[in-house]
Amino acid sequence: MDIGIIQLLGHVENMESMKMAMKREAKEELCIDIDTKDLEFISLIHKLNGKDTIYYNGYFKAVKWKGEPRIGEPEKNEEIKWFDIHHLPENLVDDRKEAIYNYTHKIPYSEFGWNK
Repeated sequence: MDIGIIQLLGHVENMESMKMAMKREAKEELCIDIDTKDLEFISLIHKLNGKDTIYYNGYFKAVKWKGEPRIGEPEKNEEIKWFDIHHLPENLVDDRKEAIYNYTHKIPYSEFGWNK
């Protein structure tokens, strides 16, 4: 597979850009190496989670990587599966669904959870 939207969960560490965090998390969670130049920005979602927790979730597309994705943190993940972007599982978290929608509709920025 040479193109993929990779869902990585993690935080940007001190003195780390979003792309640097994606590179680090890809290595930790999927055991793959991604050069930051091979990450293309998709969307930023400004999320209100609950009453007072705010997230800035950045989404990137990996256009290439080295290695075969495998579970790097088995205590956190059970399996890896590839899905057609138009036939995704029903149980995706709502803001992840929005990220996929943003990608397929070329929406670079959205807000989630602010109008509840």
